[in-house]
Amino acid sequence: MPSLRDLQRAFAETLFAGERAVPPFATIPEDRAAERIAVYRRALFANYRNALGATYPVVKRLTGAPFFDTAVDAFVVAHPSASGDLNVYGDTFGAFLAKYPHAADLPYLAGVAALEWAQDEAHRAADGESSPQAVLAALGAIAPERLPAATFVLAPSCRLVASRYPVLRIWQVNQDGFAGDMRVDQETGPDRLLIRRERDGVTIERIGAGLHAWLAALAAGSSLGDSIEAAQRADASFDFGAALAARINDGTLVAVGAA
Repeated sequence: MPSLRDLQRAFAETLFAGERAVPPFATIPEDRAAERIAVYRRALFANYRNALGATYPVVKRLTGAPFFDTAVDAFVVAHPSASGDLNVYGDTFGAFLAKYPHAADLPYLAGVAALEWAQDEAHRAADGESSPQAVLAALGAIAPERLPAATFVLAPSCRLVASRYPVLRIWQVNQDGFAGDMRVDQETGPDRLLIRRERDGVTIERIGAGLHAWLAALAAGSSLGDSIEAAQRADASFDFGAALAARINDGTLVAVGAA
């Protein structure tokens, strides 16, 4: 007799196996089992569609609901949720769309998805408990010769997005109530964006190549010296002093790591 774990695994596999699939351990007639499984499957996929539709409203608007729902179904089959909380499901949807053959004519779609996921994460992130004065004091306590080895901690809500396409403009013109010029010049990219949560909500800021590279390196745990080198490779005119002061002051950098 199959174990409970075997039954659960077989049932889960059946849900993603196609409309007429039936669990191998079904104890009722096949037609009735298939009908009941189909009802459950439709409800399950509807939940996924609704959840990802709430996370990726602009992607859904750009593609249309039928295309979006079909893409979500394919994504769910390829990457089923490992959690019961669909609010945190879908982080790789953008990467999936980048390789989804039916989205080949929409090459900017993955970048728009990355922006929407970054906003969603920024909204859910914990608060960063720090102050510019505390960061400056911690920085001042480090001996000058040890500064290149220091690290910085970005606010928990900070996310960075980079795309060769003008994804911020695409996102803006697809907001409810937008009444301006709807045209998007695809040649105005690339976009490098900093997304973070402030008191009034989540903000999106277009930033330069050097600043983006610097913050991305810091977010990945690079030292101050290595992150500055990364920024200068991206933009030889990167002004480290101005960037440091601005990002401490606006709360992007909330702590100094060990040097």
